[in-house]
Amino acid sequence: MQFKVLSKNMKIQPKTLIALLLFAGLMSSCRLFDPSIMLKTKRDYSFAVASDTIPDDYIIQPGDILMFRLFSNQGFKIIDLTSLDDGSRVNAGLNNQNAFTYLIEADSSLNLPIIGRAKVAGLNLKEAETFLEDKYSNYYNDPFVMLQVNNRRVIVYPGAGGAAQVINIKNEYTTIIEALALSGGISSGGKAHKIKVLRGNLDDPQVFRLDLSTVEGMKEANLVYIRANDIIYVEPSYFAGKQILQTTSSILGLFSSLIVTYFLIVQVTNTP
Repeated sequence: MQFKVLSKNMKIQPKTLIALLLFAGLMSSCRLFDPSIMLKTKRDYSFAVASDTIPDDYIIQPGDILMFRLFSNQGFKIIDLTSLDDGSRVNAGLNNQNAFTYLIEADSSLNLPIIGRAKVAGLNLKEAETFLEDKYSNYYNDPFVMLQVNNRRVIVYPGAGGAAQVINIKNEYTTIIEALALSGGISSGGKAHKIKVLRGNLDDPQVFRLDLSTVEGMKEANLVYIRANDIIYVEPSYFAGKQILQTTSSILGLFSSLIVTYFLIVQVTNTP
């Protein structure tokens, strides 16, 4: 009986209904149709143009982890034929014993045995090797230094949620296509014709746009060599019908909650 009495008093004005609908609409957004899509660009965005030049030498920077190996006599022991009695196993063991890893610290230096701290950030690998060979020449005859960066990597989003990977760069001349292959390739939900590559400072990155859905696009992508800290992003596809149903359900659920809240407020207000 109380509900019937209240129902007579609870006449929702048209303005109230419109306000509720507008509020529900504002709470929802067109982004609900494609919520997983990242790194959008404007229609007139100026993308970088790929070139077929050899990638620049990698510049050592703070945070890098260097594998360091040092030999005397210009690395004679690396290829010493007299140590091959047990085959290549001897050389492999020698190389492993002489390999150590060091972190390039925030002040651009690393702390090495004998010579102590040496600043190598800002140099490429060849320059750093020559620099360290000169430092060790005071202690060894014709020192031979070998450096390798162990933590160079790229981030790959293959076009499916939860499938992103961080790929270590082992080959200096790795192309975008190879990097995608290392991550398992473009996912079934990815758009092969909408691939972005972000490079450099993320405050103002250089952005390439690639189309791997055609042979011509594959040729262009094969000219782009990856660099450390690149981001390869394959835009995911979405099914409009499913997204519309999900969005509609969300809006209806929100609207229903608002109606219930409104009735509760009216009920509390009209309660003597």
